[in-house]
Amino acid sequence: MRASSYRRLYWIAALACVTALVFWPSTRFLYGKWVDKASLTYTHGWLILLICIALVVRSRRELAAAPVRPSPRAALALAATIVVWLISYRASIEGLEVPLQPLIFWLAVTTAFGWQVGRLMLFPVAYLYFAEPIWYGTPLQALTVHVMRGALAVTGPPALVEGDYIRLSNGTFIIEEGCSGLHFMIVGLAIAALYGEQRHDSWPVRVRQLALVAVLALLANWVRVYTVIQAGYLTNMQSYLVRVSHYGFGWGVFAVALFVFFWLAPYLGPESPPPAAVAAPAPPGADVQRAELTGMAMSLAILLVLPALNTMLRMARPAAPLVNPAAVLESQPPWQAVPVDVRSAWLPIFLGADDLKRRAFGTTGDDTVEVFGVAYIVQRQGAELVGESGSLLGDGLQLLVERVVSTRAGRFSEAEVADRAGARSLIWARYQVAGRNFVSPVIQQLWYGINALVWQPPASLIALRTTCHNDCSGARSTLAEFVAHSDLR
Repeated sequence: MRASSYRRLYWIAALACVTALVFWPSTRFLYGKWVDKASLTYTHGWLILLICIALVVRSRRELAAAPVRPSPRAALALAATIVVWLISYRASIEGLEVPLQPLIFWLAVTTAFGWQVGRLMLFPVAYLYFAEPIWYGTPLQALTVHVMRGALAVTGPPALVEGDYIRLSNGTFIIEEGCSGLHFMIVGLAIAALYGEQRHDSWPVRVRQLALVAVLALLANWVRVYTVIQAGYLTNMQSYLVRVSHYGFGWGVFAVALFVFFWLAPYLGPESPPPAAVAAPAPPGADVQRAELTGMAMSLAILLVLPALNTMLRMARPAAPLVNPAAVLESQPPWQAVPVDVRSAWLPIFLGADDLKRRAFGTTGDDTVEVFGVAYIVQRQGAELVGESGSLLGDGLQLLVERVVSTRAGRFSEAEVADRAGARSLIWARYQVAGRNFVSPVIQQLWYGINALVWQPPASLIALRTTCHNDCSGARSTLAEFVAHSDLR
């Protein structure tokens, strides 16, 4: 193979490496998902990556023969996408930040070489999304519960289905998200997408192939869950599938489903003829090389300059002084500070917080309000107001109802919660980011991310809790009265 067929591959590989390094937080997060041996949902990611690379290498002749026309429009889209990535990263919204990385790479390639090269790269880059954490099993989990309820009602044994729990006479099963069949669904769709690409099928045929494999993946998972429940009931919960693992059994059932897919898929539409072979391209001329260098320079400049500019702007403006709203909270009579209840079931969790404060205020009656405040000088992944590292309710409270209430001091998010003993209480909470109050966690994250483009904004949360006695309307009045006699703004 002539070296000219590989020349553009080297440029594309360089852009891939730069994207992976510059946007390293997304690379690291994705790596964590791919090596997660606990959930196992995205451990197929390494194979998906190898397939993506193989697809690009297979298209080397077409990539080398495509005309080079650096795209200013793609450059603008690349810059805008990087800004959105920076906002998402600073706001710790991994669900948006991580999936943007492949798009940034594709736009970088399209910026450098033009839309014809971008079109050739579209499927290999899009295929990587089968390894991106954008898939959620909650709908599949709920559907599995409904199917099991119907199947057991027809075949037995008698079962009581409460939420995600299936209670039999000799044991209880819980349909967790891992039982949703999400991994089977992702892998099945990836196989069907690759099958259609290899056959060069039309898009209507590919849609039918994806629909077929989705149905088969659902059926395979339902067979797996139903078999495990029946095995547990018949063996008094002593079956290997119940005591040890049914993960391998599930993949065995899924393998049968794939056999059915490959048997039926050819009947969904005729195979399209392969595209005409492309001859090995001639060595690029001076004009082509100049266009490639110009496009690469433009693409690399955008990839490197915008994140660097963000870092410099933030370094030029140091973080604001730390202010915990609970620490500076003052109340007026009849409310006064009282000792904090050390036996309280309310134990919020905020890892990496720069300041945590707990206070309590009471009146001459029985009304008591617990106050909790948390503040961050700089938020980051693993240390933020909203994310897996934080929980306002902690481990001791369960959310029942959530709404927004308006008071003299502005709006609060109201959560009606219950402890393990069933005792209910109300929690009012709101965020303060860069001097503004928010009740929506998503909006405060976005506002923080936008401000974090140019400086290091402070972020805090204040929450108030009081017990519901007969009903929670009295607790709501207590919190409203406390807010009216405090200096909350």
